[in-house]
Amino acid sequence: MELKDLPQLRLLEQATVAQAYPLFFVNYAVQRGFEADQILEHSGLTLAQLQVPNSRIAAAQHGIIVMNLLALFQSEHIAIDMGLQSSLTKAGMIGFGLMSCATLREAIELGIRFLPTKVPFYTIDTSEDERTLTCHVREAMPLEPVRKFAIENFVIEVWRLFESLFNPMGSKREASGIELWFDWPEPPYYASYASSLPKCRFNAAGNQIRIPGRWLDLPLPTANSTTAQMVIQQCEQELIALGLGDNLSGRVKNLLICRDGRYPQLEDMAETLHMSVRTLKRKLQNEGRSFTDLLGEVIQRDACLLLETSKLNVDEIAQRVGYQDRANFTRAFKKLTGKTPSEYREWVSYVVKK
Repeated sequence: MELKDLPQLRLLEQATVAQAYPLFFVNYAVQRGFEADQILEHSGLTLAQLQVPNSRIAAAQHGIIVMNLLALFQSEHIAIDMGLQSSLTKAGMIGFGLMSCATLREAIELGIRFLPTKVPFYTIDTSEDERTLTCHVREAMPLEPVRKFAIENFVIEVWRLFESLFNPMGSKREASGIELWFDWPEPPYYASYASSLPKCRFNAAGNQIRIPGRWLDLPLPTANSTTAQMVIQQCEQELIALGLGDNLSGRVKNLLICRDGRYPQLEDMAETLHMSVRTLKRKLQNEGRSFTDLLGEVIQRDACLLLETSKLNVDEIAQRVGYQDRANFTRAFKKLTGKTPSEYREWVSYVVKK
């Protein structure tokens, strides 16, 4: 089997990235004295191609553009700088949809649903307690060697969009209390941007946007239910056109909920989805996934969230994620994370207090 036949690498060759994003990168560099051809070198793209509205490029081409940018600027600080310049209009139709939602909660749900129509690099899932909604930003495909730049730019851009929803015309109403978490050490250039950013935590347990619950259900000043419905219909059609309207892996993960100490097994899931076990396994394989992998990701995610946000002891958490035996849970958790559950909780507590 050749490398191009691997599912994750095939994703890199598909035209899934909206042209507005690489075009923004090119314009950013040109405004600072570089030539468009320098940014597009080895990508197989021309500036004229990127200027075609609603066109798309391959994820691999976008990665080349990012690497060219980093080579020219010789600093990853531009991830923050570009993120701070993001706007709702850059997000295109989704931007109008976000503005038209009744509340920030609805806007977050809409953005997560239709994120794949703009960039295929990330997935976002959420968790919520009595004080905070946490958006967990996860990689949907390999991002090395530009992972740090890509995630930093994306997280800051999403935060700017959220703030813009409350500040559409430069008013004084801004969402405060938001925190951005990054899983790498604090970079040397962060201090130069600290006053322009919300509170940021580094060496965190994951890449997250943490939003105070008090903001979630406040009315947005630009809400328009008619426009919101129009955007939703158009974005749904776009998902289908991209072959993403029926993402089985996502549906399976959404249905993997632990009840009475037990997650659905393969046979349960096949029955829920009204297909045979063989068909379910084949369709997941076509997406480059397996049921075992998805279940493992969900168990790890749920266990980490419980260790981070609850006061349950390790035995109780083990039972919540389907383990009757603490020792088996500890072995499995350490294999996935490199830490025992107790060590992980202590590490998270240390990071939060820093």
